[in-house]
Amino acid sequence: EERDEFSLLRVWLLARGLEQAPEFEFLNLGLLAYVGGGEALNQVKLGDVPLFNYAGEIAFALWKTVYLSKQAATRNQALIAFDWLRTELFGRDITRL
Repeated sequence: EERDEFSLLRVWLLARGLEQAPEFEFLNLGLLAYVGGGEALNQVKLGDVPLFNYAGEIAFALWKTVYLSKQAATRNQALIAFDWLRTELFGRDITRL
């Protein structure tokens, strides 16, 4: 049995000077979807306000940009970008060992 005054949530709230957790608010920034064949879909929003929608190669370029920027390490960004470049130049390796 867990006592309320020592629960992790209670400690977190007290450290911030709060009695209860604030209500969750979701901010919709839109969506990005890779659909294959070098094409994607995107819908960029700020809350309920649509900013722009694209489909096709332009959306794929945005998808790649966001995908790279979300990588935590610069090393991962470089490895992914190199893999994309190698795939463009030489195609996918479909051999099996």
